[in-house]
Amino acid sequence: MFLRPQDAAWGPDRRLTSMRAALCVERFVQDIRRGRITRISYVSSAMSAPIHFRSALYLGVAAALLLEITACGNNNMPANNTATASKPAASASAPATANPAPAVASTAAQAAAQAQAKAQAAQARMETMSVKDLLAAGNTAINQQRLVAPKGDNAFEYYEKALQKDPKNQAAQDALREQFPFGANAVEGAIGQNNFDEAQREIGLLAKADPSNYTLKILNSKLDAAKKAQARADALKAKQAADLAAKQAADAKAAAAKALAETKPTPPPAIEKPVVQQAQPTPAPVQEAPKPAPAPQPVGETRGPQVISAAAPDYPIQAARNNQSGYATVEFTVNPDGSVSNAHVIASQPGRVFDSAAIQAVSRSKFKPALKDGQPVSSTLQRRIDFNLGG
Repeated sequence: MFLRPQDAAWGPDRRLTSMRAALCVERFVQDIRRGRITRISYVSSAMSAPIHFRSALYLGVAAALLLEITACGNNNMPANNTATASKPAASASAPATANPAPAVASTAAQAAAQAQAKAQAAQARMETMSVKDLLAAGNTAINQQRLVAPKGDNAFEYYEKALQKDPKNQAAQDALREQFPFGANAVEGAIGQNNFDEAQREIGLLAKADPSNYTLKILNSKLDAAKKAQARADALKAKQAADLAAKQAADAKAAAAKALAETKPTPPPAIEKPVVQQAQPTPAPVQEAPKPAPAPQPVGETRGPQVISAAAPDYPIQAARNNQSGYATVEFTVNPDGSVSNAHVIASQPGRVFDSAAIQAVSRSKFKPALKDGQPVSSTLQRRIDFNLGG
């Protein structure tokens, strides 16, 4: 068989066709050698014929060769060709049952662990770097706008690590001083994005570079204010969510009650029974009993007030020292309960010396009230009280 090297790249079906064609050509040649020598001789003798006759002869030989190859191919086709050819169709018609498993998204904890591991690896790498390499890495980070982030691969950490290894390195000091304002801007950006943990870490980097810079106080104040604002927003959002849930629950309860009321069967109206009114006998007129005559009012005693006990007056000390004597006339009212009121002096000798003692004596005295038709009434009395040292 005559196969070319490039036939290996045709695929199994095309290589098989080439092999069948080669077999047919060999068989055709063998048949000519065995029984068709005269035909070839005739062909050779015809080479001297005119050109149009030779062309016709060539076309006839080519047609015979083509028919022989076709017949050979049909007779020598492998039995499993049909099965082989049907395999792609079967494969194409078979439904795809195996689907690639969806990629599982990493959780936040895994992402944080990966970030931490990456930062630790970066820290370990910085430990092995020389001061020159650290300065070069810091310059590259500045050019790529990595001033304070990401953690472990930023300009401030490279320069600070260089100063840790060489505290008097002027290049690192100048770079930190020049880049401090831009690092502060980056911190404000992190605060504006509510990335509070990252902002706190970046403030720590700035504090290492310049601990006494007043900008640090401003950044800390902004960070605290942003945290409080976020906490208030979260609380408001939680309250709104709770209110909405409560409202939805109330609406659902009201809707359920309404649906239950609509589905509850209405009781049939009550049938009123006719009331038969019975004729009641007319009651006999009731004669009113004569009213008794009012009882005669009893006639009670009528009299004036009476003294039960007269209180002795106290002799005024000043009058006793001056060896004075005299009197005082007191007018007073005896109330229906026997008490004394409105006591006052209407005459005295000497004036005002014995007035107070006389009024006190009358107020301490006890009386029976005056009676009018047996009923106690108030009355007015006058009493003269004498004051004598001799008795």
